[in-house]
Amino acid sequence: MESQWIWPFELLDKLGEGGMGVVYRARYVGNNRQVAVKLIPNDMTANATLFARFERELDVLKQLTHPNIVHCFGGSCESKQRFYAMEYVPGGTLSDHILEKGSLPWENVVDFAMQMCEALHYAHERGVTHRDIKPGNFLMTKTGQLKLSDFGLASIVSQGRLTASGRTVGTILYMSPEQIRGGPVTNRVDLYGLGCVIFEMLSGRTPYTGDTAAEVLQRHLKDPIPHVASLVLNCPLELDQLVCELLAKDPEKRPATAADVNSRLQGILLPSRRVASIEPSLFGSPNSKPGAAAIKKIKAKSSPALATRVFEKDKPRTRLIPWGIAGAALLVCAYQANGWIQTAGQLQQAEQTWVNLLDHADPAVRVLAANSLSKFQKLRPVAIEKLRVGAESVNVELQLASIRALARHASESRSLSAELLRIQKSDENTAVRAEAGAALAAIQRSSRPFSYFFLALEALLLLTVVGIGFGGWWVWNRVKPFAE
Repeated sequence: MESQWIWPFELLDKLGEGGMGVVYRARYVGNNRQVAVKLIPNDMTANATLFARFERELDVLKQLTHPNIVHCFGGSCESKQRFYAMEYVPGGTLSDHILEKGSLPWENVVDFAMQMCEALHYAHERGVTHRDIKPGNFLMTKTGQLKLSDFGLASIVSQGRLTASGRTVGTILYMSPEQIRGGPVTNRVDLYGLGCVIFEMLSGRTPYTGDTAAEVLQRHLKDPIPHVASLVLNCPLELDQLVCELLAKDPEKRPATAADVNSRLQGILLPSRRVASIEPSLFGSPNSKPGAAAIKKIKAKSSPALATRVFEKDKPRTRLIPWGIAGAALLVCAYQANGWIQTAGQLQQAEQTWVNLLDHADPAVRVLAANSLSKFQKLRPVAIEKLRVGAESVNVELQLASIRALARHASESRSLSAELLRIQKSDENTAVRAEAGAALAAIQRSSRPFSYFFLALEALLLLTVVGIGFGGWWVWNRVKPFAE
């Protein structure tokens, strides 16, 4: 594009455009530094409310200096061409990142959410409520640092309202119920938006969707709070509970401050980073070499006799080849067995968590637990028994979810055929009877010997690997005399 100027800035290319103005990547002529310049186009200069919001945004940004808030260098609101310059963040927006990835690992989500809380806590402490928290308003550096931007809708405690009572401002996909109703705005409006953003980062979709804006707004007001754990199997239950609290319809039921949310996020994230290590003080960081003390201890534990026996010059090193083959085979077996043990332990822990939630006081949580258990490849008897109790519940949704889970694990549910048959014949609900019939059919189709066949086949494969290793060692010992 042909160069445009707003002295002392040369406008290079357009970065974005919205109702509050246009943002350009620009060059500051004083030192050739790249910045972002936000301005009001000439065709919008007659909009007095827009001018007032633009001036307020500039005033807000001038008083906010934080690593997680975009830095403002200043601007001008004296002439018809109103603009201000801020730091240029080249990594795009969080919205772009979600669009590219689809959904993010929960550990990354918690890291991002903690940065958002830092920015919100800093702004709230200074009397500033953003009112438009959404992924598109978080700029991202190339190193993954988030910076909150676009304070055009922000409200300041010490200043008057620019929005008439009963009017709504914000983005409908992230708008709190009190914003929709045009009620009083507090800092908990931003926490509701934060809950929507966390939900979207985890699942790749917003909590409430619809074909029209009116439908989305009604769902914010009326629909039950969705559990993100029902969409993301490995989402920690504490994080799912926190998101539900952030999305509470009543502002008083949300966490009190962004600092409180940040503290809970830290508690969720820290246990996953407690990785066991062997003498970290001895070996230092993973990327560093052992220090002098480490080398001294290693030498003290070494056996000179063993070193002499292994590396005697009069013995050929090729003697180690058959032992290497056998050792590699044993390592393969040990690795496979270790994978089985670790995976089984992790799945059993996750299964037990959902089994415990089948006794939760909230029926929605019990339904969520039954649906989650249906996704496991294999269930223990204790889980099957809990699902049997759910199948006989007075709650129809829990009945359906429990029976579907039993059908999914037909081979483990064979002992419940009589109970399912009774439900199929006598339950009052047609859908429940149909699900019970489907579960019975699945049980009849299941074949345990068939699954045992694959377990035996895998065991045979491992034994074959071990046999090849020791066979190589045996052959080498037979041909070695001829080679010498």
